[in-house]
Amino acid sequence: MPRFASPIAAFAAGLLLAGTARGTEDVTVFARYAGTWKTELHHLQTPYGKAANESFTVRNDCWHSQIFYVCDQIIDGTPKALIVFFYNAEEHRFGSFPISASSDNLHPGDVVVSGNTITFPWQINDNGRTIWMRIVNTFKGSDTIDFRQEYSEDGKDWKAMALGVEKKVDGGKHSRESK
Repeated sequence: MPRFASPIAAFAAGLLLAGTARGTEDVTVFARYAGTWKTELHHLQTPYGKAANESFTVRNDCWHSQIFYVCDQIIDGTPKALIVFFYNAEEHRFGSFPISASSDNLHPGDVVVSGNTITFPWQINDNGRTIWMRIVNTFKGSDTIDFRQEYSEDGKDWKAMALGVEKKVDGGKHSRESK
């Protein structure tokens, strides 16, 4: 199981995500990710990852059009992924397309938006068993994100894989709106 550098970077792996969207019906809900963030993560020993601590800086250079919100994600100065978020009004759902330089194909992933929480769920196959995974971002104001990555064997009982916090260090002069 690859380790993801940030909540958005999970998309860069091209995982097929699952879930439903709830909450606001405006793609600019993702604008809260714009800017530069200092990230501290504590990975736990699980069947899907090893115990470790890491810290890094994530810069999300973002812009939006009418139905897309796009972030060029740069981690410790290295471009990692272009994340295209969308809102599908007909289906009333949020989603994303992660694009990295090594992407072989693109899979849309649903994104669950509920108040101050944005969840990125997906599933993996572990020797014939479905394992549910998710990254949960809870915004504690405009400059702090509590982060957790979890897995479940039944889709109900969640076990932590990584816990962390992201603190905004630059408010996002990187954001712009496309015309």
